[in-house]
Amino acid sequence: MDAEERHVTIDRHEWALKSPAHHTELEKAVTAAERKRGALAARQVRTGDVYVTAADNEVIVSFEAERPQNAKRGNSLVSDALARMEGTDA
Repeated sequence: MDAEERHVTIDRHEWALKSPAHHTELEKAVTAAERKRGALAARQVRTGDVYVTAADNEVIVSFEAERPQNAKRGNSLVSDALARMEGTDA
């Protein structure tokens, strides 16, 4: 198998509106999400589609973006620790 296993951390960006949300407020939230998503994509960050989800008491506009590996946050440290643990399994 020529596949490389990767561990990726995802951040979810959300804008929550109280239901019933006026259509102009929803448009503003979608525009804000698209702008944020575009800014991340311009920095070569992988992003997902913008979704609108409705519930009884709120409307959520959201998208997901890959979190860059950053030793300060501990992501690469966790990945290194997992790799060491997998290598020592007997």
